[in-house]
Order: sequence, then C-alpha cells, then structure tokens
Amino acid sequence: MNQTRRPHAKQPNYRLLLCIGLLVCLVLDILFFALFLSQCSRAGGLEDEVKKLTEANQTLTSQNTMLQQQSDAALTAAVAALPDPTTAQTTNLPDLIPQLTDAVYVVRTTGAGYQYLKIAEGAVLDKLNAYRDDASGYTAAEGDAPTCSYWVLFSDRVIGLAEGGSGFVSTDRTATGSATTVPSGFYDFVVSLFA
Repeated sequence: MNQTRRPHAKQPNYRLLLCIGLLVCLVLDILFFALFLSQCSRAGGLEDEVKKLTEANQTLTSQNTMLQQQSDAALTAAVAALPDPTTAQTTNLPDLIPQLTDAVYVVRTTGAGYQYLKIAEGAVLDKLNAYRDDASGYTAAEGDAPTCSYWVLFSDRVIGLAEGGSGFVSTDRTATGSATTVPSGFYDFVVSLFA
C-alpha cells in the first residue's frame, strides 16, 4: 500500500522574527531619540532667542525712560525760560487775534483783559504742536463752545481751552467755534506756561 507523504509545513523561524522585531524597535528608538535631541536643541535655541529679546526690550525701555526724562527736563527748562506775559492793549479777543500772526501765541484772560506769550522754536512749541496734531483728542461735543480761559493761536487755527478737557477749534482763527473735547493735559500744560 502506497502512502503518499505530506510535505511538512515550514515552521516559522521565531528567532529570526524576534531579531527583526528587536531591530525595528532599536531603529525606532534611535529615530525618536534623535528627534528628541533635535527638539531639545531647538527649544534651547528658542529659549536663548527669548532671553536676548527680553534683554533688548529692557535696554530699549531703559533708553526710552532716559530719553523721556531728558525731554521732560528740557521742557521744564524751556517753560522756566519763558518771558513774562505781555498785557494786551485791547480787551476784545476778536481784535487781539488778528494782531498775533507772526508766531504761535498762548493767550489767557485776566478777567479785565488779556495777556499773551509768544512761543519761540523749541520744546514748548513742539509740545503745543503735538497737542494740536493729536486728532484722537478732539471729539465734537453738543452745544456751543464753553467759556474758555486760555487760547492757543496757531497760524491755521485757534484752539480755545476750558477746564474739564473741553474747548473749541476754529480753523478760520475766530474767537469761538463748535464745542469739542481737547487732548488730555492740554489745558493744564497751557496753564503752566503762565505760572
């Protein structure tokens, strides 16, 4: 009786599969380790950049503070050097304004008349121009212009100033206009010029 023999099924080589699996795990570990090192290096570089930027910001802040102090000192000295105010020869502001056209003038009421200061080039004029050009500080308000105590006469406009941050702007250099807010600190600065 002939019996046909079945071929033996090949048994998987577990040892070889185990070695391949270990090799794959080792390669993945090396790749993850390399990635980890590169990320650590990158994070360290970013940390150094943040530190440099922080130091640069502190330096700029310090320089800005120093420049602001120098500017404040120059402004204080310029205000102290202003001459005594001149008493106007008229008690009518609309008559006075056309007489003061050759420079920027600051005018105040004395109750019985007016006094004015001619502002020369320098820190005081720069500050007045900054207030004039601060567009966000001017907002139209309801009603007529308030009763002003101080006026700044520029070549292209008159700005009236009242207490409480209100006033008017006249672009045709008249003595009154529509009510508006004025930039914060403007009134107090102009008052300080007569102190």
